[in-house]
Amino acid sequence: MKLFRNLKVKKMLKEIDNNLIIKFGKRLECEPTENTIYIAYTTDKVDRETFMEYVKELDPQCTFDDITLGILHEIGHCFTHDEDLEDDYNLCVELLSKLCQEQMITDTDLNRMYVRLDLEKMATEWALEFARNNREFVQRLAKLVM
Repeated sequence: MKLFRNLKVKKMLKEIDNNLIIKFGKRLECEPTENTIYIAYTTDKVDRETFMEYVKELDPQCTFDDITLGILHEIGHCFTHDEDLEDDYNLCVELLSKLCQEQMITDTDLNRMYVRLDLEKMATEWALEFARNNREFVQRLAKLVM
């Protein structure tokens, strides 16, 4: 059953961009320079809550779930990746991680700041615009991933 669902999800996402490489893993992530996304059907509670909190800031009317938007967000990285922003992004991620490790900020604080980094924001905005412009497609995708 899981394999069948994965094949259907992969086929649907290839409709967005046939060049996407879609793999299944333990978490949602992306390698934008490789045009590769990794899909998981669960997320950490803090990740889910802070991501959806940010989504509601950007689009208070958004009704899509965190997994569907998370998948679209990862695809958004492939479409919006800007190598000129990568050094600053990596530095910010490293700094946030160190602050969290030193217990100067909480996991929730880290995630709230992380989702607002330029590369993350651009991917989320892409996901929301795609969802608004392709509502029926995204509703079908949501049924598959939930």
